[in-house]
Formats: sequence, C-alpha cells, structure tokens
Amino acid sequence: MKNMLKRLVFALSLAWTPALRAEAPPLFEPEPPEPAAAALVEAYLPLLAAGQFEQALALNDLRGMRQYLLERRLADLKTKNPELTARELDEMSAQMQLNELAPDRLHAILLDVMQKAAYADMTWRIQGFAPAPEGAPGYLASVAARTPEGKEKPILLGLKKLGDQWLIAPEIVEELGRKMVVPGAQTLPPPEPVAALVDDFWKRWQAGELDAAYGLFGQEYRQRVPQLAFLQQAQEFIARIGVPTSWTIVQCRRLAPDALGLGVNVQGSTALKPTIMLFRKAGETWTLQDAQFQMPNPATPPAAAPATPASPFRSNLRPDLKTPAAPTPTQLVPTEPPTASGTPAPAKPEAPMGPAAAQ
Repeated sequence: MKNMLKRLVFALSLAWTPALRAEAPPLFEPEPPEPAAAALVEAYLPLLAAGQFEQALALNDLRGMRQYLLERRLADLKTKNPELTARELDEMSAQMQLNELAPDRLHAILLDVMQKAAYADMTWRIQGFAPAPEGAPGYLASVAARTPEGKEKPILLGLKKLGDQWLIAPEIVEELGRKMVVPGAQTLPPPEPVAALVDDFWKRWQAGELDAAYGLFGQEYRQRVPQLAFLQQAQEFIARIGVPTSWTIVQCRRLAPDALGLGVNVQGSTALKPTIMLFRKAGETWTLQDAQFQMPNPATPPAAAPATPASPFRSNLRPDLKTPAAPTPTQLVPTEPPTASGTPAPAKPEAPMGPAAAQ
C-alpha cells in the first residue's frame, strides 16, 4: 500500500518520461476540454509556486484518490489471496480506511510531498491537454515548468470533472503509468562500464568512504540531494544491514535509449537489502543518476503521517466512496488565478468511514 501511495503522491510533482511503453503516449492538444479545466490548472500552479500547499490541496480530489487506492489494494489482495471471503475483504477494507487510507494521513503525506518538491518561484507554460488513459475518466494536462535556476521541471497533472467542478486527480497519472509500463520487460546484461561503476560505488561503502561514493553521482543528483542528506541515508542503510560485504546485480532494464535501471541486492554483515540504481549515458559515458536504498514497507507509515488508532473489524461494513460530496465552486475552480485576497480556503478531508458511518 505504501509503495502504491508513494508512486501516486509523487505524481503531484512528476517529471514524466514515457520510457517503457505498452501503448503510444497520449497526444496533447492546445485546447482544454472546457475553459474551466484550463482555469483550474491556471489557479493550481500559482499556489504551488507560492508555497500555498494547503490551498493547492483543496483543489485535489482526495476522496477519489482514496477510492482509487482502496480498489487497487483490494483487487491485489483478491488476486494474491483467492481464498479470502467477502466478509474478510470487507473487514480489510474497513481497517484500511481507518488506518492506511485515513483522510488525515493521506492529507499529511500529500502535504509533505508538496513541501519537498522544487516548486518555489517556478515559472510555467501549459503545453496542452489529452484524454486520460482508457478506464480513467478525465484528462491530462502537460506543463513545462522551470525553476529559478533555469532547470526544466516537466509536470503532468490529472484532471477530472465532478458535477460542474474540475479537480486535480493524481490517480489519473498513476493509471497512465500502469498502462505505459510493460510488466516483465526484458532484462539485459549491464554494460561493462555500468557494472564497474556499481562495483566501485559499493566498494566505497565497504571501505567507509561515503564521501567518495557520493562523488560518483552525477551533477544533477548532487544538486538535488545535499551531501549531508546522502550521508544520513547511508548511515541509516548501514544501521539496517550492517557494512556491505557483497553485492549482486539481479536485474538491468532499459528505461530509455540513454537510461538503465538496475536492481542490486546488497548483502550486509547482518542482512540483505534490495536497492535500485539508475544510470544515464551522455556520449560514451555512463553516470550514476539516482539510487533508492530503502524499499517501501507497507507496515511502516511515514513519519509525517499522524497516528490513527485501530478500530474493531466490522463484517457488515461495505464502504461506498464513489459519491463524493459536491465541492463548492468558489473553493475549487476560481475563474481567475488566486490573489492574496482571494486564495481558495483549504478543504478539510472527510472523516474516516468507520463503523458509525456505515450504520
């Protein structure tokens, strides 16, 4: 659940690259489906640039996102555990809504993602709109943004219409990602320079030369992740598995003509841990672009999420999240970009759908 949620909320700041394709990418046209859809995007982006994230969240369909995550999780459970009864699934659904998918928790996670993204003082241009992937009603908006330092920051937004109102719908971008990525894409042998770079990187860890390991990353990574932050991640990783003693490349996939994704199992003195390493080629040179040292753990909620007490199972609870309350027009889609005196007020997410609501 946390892995799915992490991918979904990351869609709020997604730099979209159609890499492994199961179908052709959407074609974006300049004209929006309705003027109100363009007005929503034009209202949303200034809030991000100004750091007004609570107001930006008021324009997101958190209820729809919650429903999407719930349906995906339950479908996954049924596929992997066909012996589950309808009663057991109902009980799991109730628990998920009160814990992993508690509205306050989702709100806190989304707010944390926005706060960590490089939106401050960005400039932007709306490039176009395209229909959402089949099975996901709504639209996509492609935005070419740029940071004050001149770094390009492509953003892809999902848009949906509920009644007469348009809202930001992060689950549309997640659904697009599912349809664009080929499950079980062919794995390749890593190029020799990449394998050598993997070996050099983990040898630095083994020798305690973490500053040197950080120096193996490309300039883009080092601009995005300060050395102190990397060293903290490295120390936490070592605290979990001990000092790396060996490492094995278990998967290598082509993400783009000039990009590779590697799965690397790192054996420490106390445990084994899978990691992900991304490489990009410029000319004839491969560069370490990024790395993920901690795989998502559904049992561990993020630190930013408020604790939600567990609730007893209810076998007769059949939640219905498909009919969200009608939003207020002036709250969600201003006809003009918000100003200091006219910023939309943040909407408080709905309360968890617990047993009392089901009766």
